Amino acid sequence: MKGLIKKLFKQNGFVRKGKCKMCGKCCRNITFKIKEEFVTTAEQFEDLKKWDKKYGNFYISGADEKGILLFTCKSLSEDNRCKAYYFRSPYCRSYPKIDSLKAYNGAETLEGCGYYFEPKKEFKEFLK
Repeated sequence: MKGLIKKLFKQNGFVRKGKCKMCGKCCRNITFKIKEEFVTTAEQFEDLKKWDKKYGNFYISGADEKGILLFTCKSLSEDNRCKAYYFRSPYCRSYPKIDSLKAYNGAETLEGCGYYFEPKKEFKEFLK
């Protein structure tokens, strides 16, 4: 049954709803991965920038409790608007993007974000 539910959710997906509140949270506290591992050192970040120059649009702004580096976009202005909106990175253009399986497993947008996700169908409709 669990496999069937996952298949239905993945097949039918989720819909993004809401709108941006211009809080700037999605431009801060960003994490990046190399393959399946989060970036935890400045050296790894330098490797990312060599691989793709777009990572140069971000700077290290801290680390979380697990040692995962947090990044902030250099284009974020003091009023939480993007100074390079029309030239923003693919990361920024797709936020918030989530695949159905992640949504099924409880992934959420950042706290206070104006966006949220809902299933395309109500759960009881999947059982029909």
